[in-house]
Amino acid sequence: MPLVIDNNTRSWESFDVQTASTLYWKALPVLVKQNDREEQTNELTVRILSGVNRNNHNSRILRIHLSSDEDLFFLHTLEVSEEEFQSLKIEQGILVDFGNFPGKVITLLQKCILAQTEDPPRFQAVLSATGSDSVFKIVETNDFNQLPHITLAFRPGNDIAVKQFLAFRLSEVKLSNEHLTADLNMTMGDRDSTQLKLEDTVEQLAESREMHERTLLEQQAHSKTKDAIALEEKTKELAQLKSTLDQERDRLETKYRAQLDALTTRGGDLDTENRQLRSLKYELDSKVSELSHKLGTVEGNCRSMEEELSRLQNQNVQLGKSKSEREVEANELRARLRSADEKVLAQKDHIAEQHQRCKDLEASSRQLEERCNELKESAAGHEVRAKEAAAEVLKGNRIIEKVSNDLRMAKEKARRKQAIIGRQEEELAARERTLDSMTREQASSSRQVNHLQEDNKALKDEISSLKSKLEECKTQLQSNEQMIRWLNNQVNEAQLQFGGTGSRYSFKPAALRGPATVSGGSMGIPAGPSR
Repeated sequence: MPLVIDNNTRSWESFDVQTASTLYWKALPVLVKQNDREEQTNELTVRILSGVNRNNHNSRILRIHLSSDEDLFFLHTLEVSEEEFQSLKIEQGILVDFGNFPGKVITLLQKCILAQTEDPPRFQAVLSATGSDSVFKIVETNDFNQLPHITLAFRPGNDIAVKQFLAFRLSEVKLSNEHLTADLNMTMGDRDSTQLKLEDTVEQLAESREMHERTLLEQQAHSKTKDAIALEEKTKELAQLKSTLDQERDRLETKYRAQLDALTTRGGDLDTENRQLRSLKYELDSKVSELSHKLGTVEGNCRSMEEELSRLQNQNVQLGKSKSEREVEANELRARLRSADEKVLAQKDHIAEQHQRCKDLEASSRQLEERCNELKESAAGHEVRAKEAAAEVLKGNRIIEKVSNDLRMAKEKARRKQAIIGRQEEELAARERTLDSMTREQASSSRQVNHLQEDNKALKDEISSLKSKLEECKTQLQSNEQMIRWLNNQVNEAQLQFGGTGSRYSFKPAALRGPATVSGGSMGIPAGPSR
């Protein structure tokens, strides 16, 4: 670890205090460990300064002070140059450079301050003082152990170092005091000038108040005179307006009474027409429901016919497949029949050869009988050969009979299969005819459904037109009802305002409200003023 301030005073002489900048200056809870005292947590002031060497401005120096406001002689100092930081970086495995090192240390100090609310604190600053050396560590406590993030070797301050530090702090305090004194003098000067301005302003305010009171008295007298004149004029105008209002009220009473009678008659006619339209609507609704039911029935029949058609189409496809299979079997039977015919022809040839051999044998037997007397010794051998030939003939006859029977059975099977194929073809033709008839029926049903759908569409259009007419009638009826309510409101307002001076149909003239006319449909009723 790099050594810091020695017992001599060269470090203070080499560090340029005047150009140094303070990077961090806050109070921090530090756990202090000393050999002759118990461990205790003290509030220490941590100050980090960044400056340069007084003799070499290219050499940067980082200085850290640990001091206490309660004990002025408590001082621990660390001074690290840029060259010494390289050995510290290698020794503790620091990953940042010299420029970023103060920022990382400040971040750890902030974490120590924030962790004081935890019990136990996760981050803790620890200062271990042993004789002439002290070690400052920032450790992180977890469930397993305490992990030190940074370990720095400080030097406890001796008398000279403490005096120099106190002198440095005194010079800072004096400089700060001079600045504060200058600020105070400037503030007091501003206060005196402001006080003079305030006195001038108070005098101007008093003069303005006197002028305002005089002007106010003049204005009050003038306004009273104007109010008296205006009141007299208003009384005359009110008398004229009252006479005009009585005339206008009588005229409007007659006019709106006639309009009210016409609206009452029109309302009765509209009620009658509304009832007729409702009855017509109910009839149309019943007709629509009946047509909807018929349409549902026709659609159900159409769906059933479509299902039958699909079933017949599937059956036709299956019959086509069966027909193709039958044709394949018939072709196989024809091939087998041709092969059987060929076998029969071969057997016939063989039989013809056997017959020829039989004739030859008969001729030879006759010759043998003629020579029987001469060749009795060889007769036995010839008889054996004759017997063998006869056995072969019998065997050939049996083979011929068997082939003939097989041929008859094959022909019978072919006839039966041809008959079955003929019946299946007839049945297939009948089903095709049935399918054609059902297709025609489906086409006619589709035409009927289309016709019914067109009728239904026409009925729906007629219903929609009737509904639109009904909505128009309702809108007109609502407009008339609104006009009647508005007239009633106007009559009631006129009664409330002029109930003691005229008829119960008294009405406020339109000239006082502002002209406005609302269209009353086809009757041309003037609407009241907008409210």
